[in-house]
Amino acid sequence: MKRLLITVAFLAMAGSAQAQMGRGPNPDLDRDGKVTFAEFKKVQADTMLGRLDSDKDGKITKSESKPMEDMVARFGGAKASARINEMWSKGDANKDGALSRAELDAGSKRRFDAGDANRDGWLSKDELAAMRQNRGRDG
Repeated sequence: MKRLLITVAFLAMAGSAQAQMGRGPNPDLDRDGKVTFAEFKKVQADTMLGRLDSDKDGKITKSESKPMEDMVARFGGAKASARINEMWSKGDANKDGALSRAELDAGSKRRFDAGDANRDGWLSKDELAAMRQNRGRDG
């Protein structure tokens, strides 16, 4: 249960956006069997902004993500809270207390590159499945 809640938080906070084919938002927007970075980042950022950007200003502030963070901390404890703080530290590159579209896209690029195991510039169904399986385990 704890791992499930932490995974949900990572999905929302880190923009994992259910990067998979056939379940949740399908990042293969052109349905060609290959997920390019352009497709991946669009689905990730759009999903995160849609879920957390309550004032629709194009960025996610700590206050907008606080209810989700509180839920994760309640069920995941101090370790989950520390992980969320680490994600904010990594994601908020300019340290303004908000995640902009550019910062969300940079996080997507890090995840995309980590998931592209064979470095061919796109994600296959198998690579997406491996990303799902390893979600929350990366540093």
